[in-house]
Amino acid sequence: MAEYYDSNETAGRRLHYDNNDAEIYDKLKDDYGPFAGATIIDIFSIALIYGLKQGYRTELLTEGSSIGRVVESVIDNSNLRYLMMAVAVKETGSLDVILDVNEYFTISEEYAKTGLRYLETDFIENDEELIDEMELELLDIYEDFAKQLEEI
Repeated sequence: MAEYYDSNETAGRRLHYDNNDAEIYDKLKDDYGPFAGATIIDIFSIALIYGLKQGYRTELLTEGSSIGRVVESVIDNSNLRYLMMAVAVKETGSLDVILDVNEYFTISEEYAKTGLRYLETDFIENDEELIDEMELELLDIYEDFAKQLEEI
């Protein structure tokens, strides 16, 4: 897997996504519809879950195109970090992953990249029903995850 960050970076890990994806994020948050006025964090969170639902990750492009765009402190002021950790634990099957910031960020960034592509397609095709459908899907994912936790 390619590295998307400068390991000597002292300001903290940033959330990365590709230049092409930046255009999709901007389009979704700036256009009319259910995402108008949403933050990048909001859209990233939805894309992350949508990518998880698809069941595969898409690797980010090599460094230069995939740059840190959202600083870690912004993520800390949202529930996104916990979502990212939960997804990484589900992906790896180990709680140890939450000790490796770069690993759980990368897992989340790759799921979000997958989800963003599907989200863009679904949003363009049926924007009115998308939020209702996604809410039901998120509830299903949550219920499945809660059942798995009960089994542990």
